[in-house]
Amino acid sequence: MELIFALLLPTAAAYAIIGALRGYRWLAERRRRRPVPPEPIERLAARLRRLRAELESTESRSAIIAKNHRVKALRGAYLDELSAACHRLGVSPPPGGDRARQADIYRAEAALRQHDLDVREKAAH
Repeated sequence: MELIFALLLPTAAAYAIIGALRGYRWLAERRRRRPVPPEPIERLAARLRRLRAELESTESRSAIIAKNHRVKALRGAYLDELSAACHRLGVSPPPGGDRARQADIYRAEAALRQHDLDVREKAAH
């Protein structure tokens, strides 16, 4: 009986370790698949306003090193946030991704304004 126990103990221990590892991975996967709560719309709106103001400022300034690259990067970031806001509020985003036409961007901004999200900076009084 002791011989059988001595032979089966390492096997049982190995199965216990493997089971514990699989259980840990299963729990970690369940946690990872939980839906992330949506970002507050106020934070999204603030980021949109900041990016739009920074884009306008960069476009209107002269003598900036690598201005074209900065404008493209800011425009891409702004369009990503604009698309996220559109999806969040059920508005169709501007078509074309990073190559969206300015008219389509203005249409999306107007549609967001109709949903009480203005992407323009508030004027200081």
